[in-house]
Parts: sequence; C-alpha cells; structure tokens
Amino acid sequence: MKNIDSIKYFTEKWETVDNSYNYSVPYHKDIKTNFESLPTFVAEFYDCKVHGCPLLVTYQQKLITNYIWPLTDQRKNKPDKTHKLWKQWGDEVKAELPPVSQHFHEKYHYVWLPVDEESANNPWHIWIDVISKFRLMEKRWSTDFTKYCYVLANESKYFKRVIEELFPEIKVLVMPKNETWQFKHLLVPSASNSKDGVLTPHLAPWLRHFKGLHGYEEKEPHRKIVVLRPGAKSRRLTNSDELLLALKGWETVVLETMTIKEQIKTFAEATHIVAAHGAGLVNLLWCKSGTKVIEIQDTKMIHKKVYPILSHHLGLKHELYLADTVPIKLENGKKPEGIKRISDLINFKIDIPDLLKYLD
Repeated sequence: MKNIDSIKYFTEKWETVDNSYNYSVPYHKDIKTNFESLPTFVAEFYDCKVHGCPLLVTYQQKLITNYIWPLTDQRKNKPDKTHKLWKQWGDEVKAELPPVSQHFHEKYHYVWLPVDEESANNPWHIWIDVISKFRLMEKRWSTDFTKYCYVLANESKYFKRVIEELFPEIKVLVMPKNETWQFKHLLVPSASNSKDGVLTPHLAPWLRHFKGLHGYEEKEPHRKIVVLRPGAKSRRLTNSDELLLALKGWETVVLETMTIKEQIKTFAEATHIVAAHGAGLVNLLWCKSGTKVIEIQDTKMIHKKVYPILSHHLGLKHELYLADTVPIKLENGKKPEGIKRISDLINFKIDIPDLLKYLD
C-alpha cells in the first residue's frame, strides 16, 4: 500500500472548509509564539475499508492516516504498535487486515470518526479530535450534522456520555477493535488541529455555542473554582488543603464526579479557574470571554500549549503558573499503572503567596 503523507493529496482533491491560518499566542518567553493551523476538509472515499486501529485503505490500496488521525508518532515515524498489523512501514506499507466483517452501501450517510484506544476516553481528544468533525460536516454541506450516522473507531465511554447527554438524536456505530468494515461511500472529516494542539481558529467558538443550546448562558459568571484531581495518577496538588484555606470564597470541583452538563454549567459560571494541566481543562470551552485561567505546569511541560491556544481563541485571560514538583516514585523500577510518560511522574506543590500574586 502507498502511505499517503501529504496534505496536498487532500486539498487538491476536495474543497477545504478552513484555510491554513497563522496566529500568535505569546504565553512563555522560552516558547515560540507563532503558529500555523492546518487546512480542514471533508474527504469522500468509495469502496474503502476501515480498521479500528484506526486506519483507512482506499480501493486503490492507499493508506490514509495523517491529517485524518495521526497514526504515527511524528518524532519516530512509526505506526501504533498496539496493533500487530504491520509487516513493513515507510512510503510503502504492508499490513495484514482481518477479512471484512460488515458491508455498508448507503451514500452520504456514514461518517468516520477515528480515535485510537489510548485517546478514546480523554475529554480533550474527544472534543477537539472527534466532536470537532461535526462542525466540518455542518460547514461543508450547510446541513444538520445530526442527520448522519457516525462510525466510531474504538469504544469510548466518554464519547457515549457526551452523545447521550447532549446529542441523543445522533446515531453512532462503534467498531470493534480488530474488525475491518467496508463502505460503498464514506465521508471522512479531517482533523481540526495538528498533533501538537494548534487549532483552526474557528473550532473553539463553534464548540462553545453548545452551552447556549442547553441554557447555560443565562447567568453572569460569578464562581471562583479550583479543579482538583484526587482520582488522577499524577499532577495532583499536594497542598490543596492549605491552598483552599488561603482562597476564601473559592469552591473545589472534581470533574470525574460530574455529568457533562454539570461540567458545562460550572465552567460557564466561572470568573476564575485554577487547575493543573490535564484533559479536563477542555471545559474551558464553556467559559465566557474574560474568564481568568491559571494553568499549573512545570518547566518540563511548558511546550504543552494546547490551553494557551484554546484560551486565545475564546478570549480568556490565561496564565501559566510554574509550580514546584514532587516526584512520583517508581514501583519496582516501573511507572505506576495509568502513567504513560516519564514527564507525568510528578505532583505539584503550590507556593501559595506566589500564586495569590498571580490571582491579583
């Protein structure tokens, strides 16, 4: 199979929804501030096969991964090793797909939503990499995105919660992990961000309008919240009790105990937010312009610019707070279960007087 790894393959064949945009987000003196978003589009494929890996193979035996879903680690240029499909990787790819188990024949009906197993229950990836594709379906054909049947590669409990609470009218088919399905005609929206979190500028404001559909724009913001992560394996605040004593009038929020609608309501009503870097901060989507956001990171994480960029597109007042770190010990020389990166082996200790200066 030919490995398609050029954006021109898509933009020359299909009309773009968003052009590439250059913009500046100055958020730390040691990080570049100029970014360029990728163009977006909705591709159409006939007689194609998809696998839950996720990947798509055209009838011409071309492999489609990047710009739809980044299958490869761009630093190593290797495929996801959790699937034992690959016999050769490069410009030419050899893979052994299972036989086709289901065939689908309707045109302009099925939309593919690829998401890998690791990201399937990550709120950031679900909103920014998956639900973002609803926007492209709406913009490309000026039609109601709820009329399509969406084919989700890999089961996602978080995506299921979002659909059940916010879009119960949408029909979703979930691909089993190791099956191959064939489609007579498949609509495939592109990613709306690059792998390092550079969003197309129109995405965040479009997603934010969902809170209006559910009545969460009626009240003026009036709450000051600290987001805690007691169930997380890392990036917890070790002195949160002391912090809360200093922040009189603030309230604590534990996102994993809340419904999707409760999370939307909470962030829509917030004037100030203090939180450690994590996927739950995608709820900044629901904040009103002008909300002050203090994102807690450490010096090894300042390259993670997703929330400065998201805040920029939403008109939020975002600042990084670089906290002291408390290392998490290895267990018998191994990372604790649930931690994938060495850089995540930390918790945070807040210098409370210093943080109060940020809030002032």
